[in-house]
Amino acid sequence: MSATVRIPVSGVSLAVTDHGSAKGDVTRALVLAHATGFCGAVWRPLLPALRERFRVISLDQRGHGDSDKPDDAYAWRDFVDDLAGVIDALRLRDVCAVGHSKGGAAVAGVAALHPGRIARAVLLDPVLVDPLPAGRTQPANAMAVAARRRRQVWDSREQMIESYAGRAPFDVWRRDFLEAYVEGGTFVRPDGKVELKCSGEIEARVYEGAARSSSVEFLRGMTIPTLLVSGERSLTLPPERARRAVAMLRNGRLEVLPGIGHFVPMEAPDAVLRVLGAFLE
Repeated sequence: MSATVRIPVSGVSLAVTDHGSAKGDVTRALVLAHATGFCGAVWRPLLPALRERFRVISLDQRGHGDSDKPDDAYAWRDFVDDLAGVIDALRLRDVCAVGHSKGGAAVAGVAALHPGRIARAVLLDPVLVDPLPAGRTQPANAMAVAARRRRQVWDSREQMIESYAGRAPFDVWRRDFLEAYVEGGTFVRPDGKVELKCSGEIEARVYEGAARSSSVEFLRGMTIPTLLVSGERSLTLPPERARRAVAMLRNGRLEVLPGIGHFVPMEAPDAVLRVLGAFLE
């Protein structure tokens, strides 16, 4: 039985869901960190398989889902500190952590900057940003521009699902992941329409924080066993970039999933469960 609590960390209150395990004697925790714009509910289709082996915990990161949405404070180090704070608040030990996209960068940051919290890490097509060269200013962020233009309100969740299902990037998602995202990532307004919980403005600010994150540097500080998973067709972490990234890890290995893009868990959940299970066991 899943139970959601609010945990105060780093000046915000985060919605954290403990999904428990399918077997009462399983105590090892698996913590899941989602990508920008989504929420903890997006992992729902993977939960039955994961709960067979772990006590599974997901969270809505700041600005997302049912967590607090401050006006600012969306530097990527904030997400790192939040995740470490959740692990501490729940008094978790020997944690396995899985993060997708920016969530992968957050997991890497916890392993590098908060040693002892995570024992093993799985980074699913993480966003690894190089430091800005000295003297360079942050360029205009096309993803932030697109986020601010994103539609926020639909007549119903069914309308939103059908709208998303026919266009990128959601057209390659397995349907149950899209349904889980729409259900968990929207709220019903008093007029009966549904609206995104993570606004386009907040999503844009997270994207703008990427350029200042230098998130690739987290890899240099990681000493724990780490699995880096790249989609063969990913534009975020293409295979050649992934090979350079895994070379930065002291104890890492790389798995490239053929024919898959950036949205690794939504496009290839069975493959993710296979490589994740082999690595974590």
